[in-house]
Amino acid sequence: MGNTNDLLETSIRPYKNKAEFDLNYPISYKPTIGIVDNSTNQSISLALPFIQQSANSNGVSGRYGSGGGAGGHNTFMSSRGARRMVKPMVSSSSSSGSGYKKNIYSDLEFREYFEWGNLQQLIYSLFQSFAKNYFKLLISQPFEVSRVLLQIGSFKKQPGRIAGLTDKESAAALGVNEDDEDSDDDDDDSRYFARAGSPRPRRTSIEKTPKSVRSFQVSSASKGKTTTQLQPVTLNSLDLLSSLCAKEGATGALKAINTSFLVNTLQYTIESWISGFFAGLLGVPDPLFVDLIHSPNANLSLLLSVVSNVLTGLILSQVSLIKTKFMVTNVGRGIRSFREIVATVPNSFLFVPSTDLIMPNVMSNLVKSLAEYYPDYLLTAVFQINKYNSPTIYNTLLLLFKVCGLFIKLPFETLYNRAQVHFLLNNREVPEAMRISNDDLSVKFGGYYGYFATLYHIIGGTKPVNYGSDNSFGANIVLEDSDKNEINKGWQAAFRGWAPGLVKLTSKFTLKLISSSSSNGMTEEQF
Repeated sequence: MGNTNDLLETSIRPYKNKAEFDLNYPISYKPTIGIVDNSTNQSISLALPFIQQSANSNGVSGRYGSGGGAGGHNTFMSSRGARRMVKPMVSSSSSSGSGYKKNIYSDLEFREYFEWGNLQQLIYSLFQSFAKNYFKLLISQPFEVSRVLLQIGSFKKQPGRIAGLTDKESAAALGVNEDDEDSDDDDDDSRYFARAGSPRPRRTSIEKTPKSVRSFQVSSASKGKTTTQLQPVTLNSLDLLSSLCAKEGATGALKAINTSFLVNTLQYTIESWISGFFAGLLGVPDPLFVDLIHSPNANLSLLLSVVSNVLTGLILSQVSLIKTKFMVTNVGRGIRSFREIVATVPNSFLFVPSTDLIMPNVMSNLVKSLAEYYPDYLLTAVFQINKYNSPTIYNTLLLLFKVCGLFIKLPFETLYNRAQVHFLLNNREVPEAMRISNDDLSVKFGGYYGYFATLYHIIGGTKPVNYGSDNSFGANIVLEDSDKNEINKGWQAAFRGWAPGLVKLTSKFTLKLISSSSSNGMTEEQF
């Protein structure tokens, strides 16, 4: 049968010579021998370190190392001899002990990890990744700070001032003129002294205090101190950043940048561990490193991505409180060192999630992970559209779904940030190093009254007030209108920070488009 197959293959492909086929490659496959090194015409198994060491110790290197004629019989005998030598080598090495350990380390090639070339490449890769991620955070951190402050803040209408105008321009627009007011006072004085028959007293430069100074003195006297909290002209991210930089300097816009980098690194590391561990148990590729299209079970891959993200957020819920504390407080208030806080706070507080934050944390991370991973699942597994068969349609729809996910997750992020600030302000379990007060905040806190009640308060402008806790069913909790001067309310208040998020998404897709077009259509084959 074998000769018949050979004759048939020779008749079909007469140009083929099995003995000389693939000889131009470093290695080739021969049916009767196996994988052969073409430079020595020997099986590559003879080049293994433990085979060579065993052959040298037994004195058979001359017998098995010089074969390899044209027919390949000696090579075949060498391969069989090498396989026969494995078992005696293990038994003899196990009796001595030291030789067996040496062969194991040589086989696993641990020495390559300590070679200077490999170590240099590893250090360069780590430094490049660190510089790239830190630079990206350096650009996005001011917008992240402004988003958090807008989500937790309460901002009032400024009487006598129009948004976007200076004090004089606002007064002119409202029809008020300070000079006219002074002239009206002068006319009143003239009429009074004319009726009394007395000459009008001479005005001096220090007789009358300007109205603006008087109003400032009255407000200062009534309040007792000047407020240090931000009151931007408009509820725009750039206006808030401008007010923040004017009050706290450039460091105010970059608050908590080092802490954010550490938290992001921990987030990625822990999520990778959880995802890789459960991916091996479920028998699917790690969804953090392998695209969903290459997964044999897309449902399991999506579930694994969401669960790993939610679990990681729950593990780091207490650590993220430090980042929130640095973002919402003034630069010069309290301890602002991540290392010092971690060294001061007890471990029971850092690694045990608080019951008050479990629901906001899980809901925020659940919606955020679905907004991140579900669009790819929807396009790939449901609509059968991927970046290989329809790249233009895939990227366009993916961008649209990501934008929709951005607007879906913003209200949940707002509720979670308010819950964190409320926890740091009022919870007695918070250690002294992490506790904050209302005077420490960069903006006036908008309040947190429970998860769903706070959402209703933000959108509807009403807040719950408890006039007694006799009834456990909440019959004494009523809704009252909030301050009419409050401007951070309504539907738009639930989506604060959408503009920087939209710019981030579009710029990310634009960079991907530029990088793909610069590759001239050459893409790496995916397996």
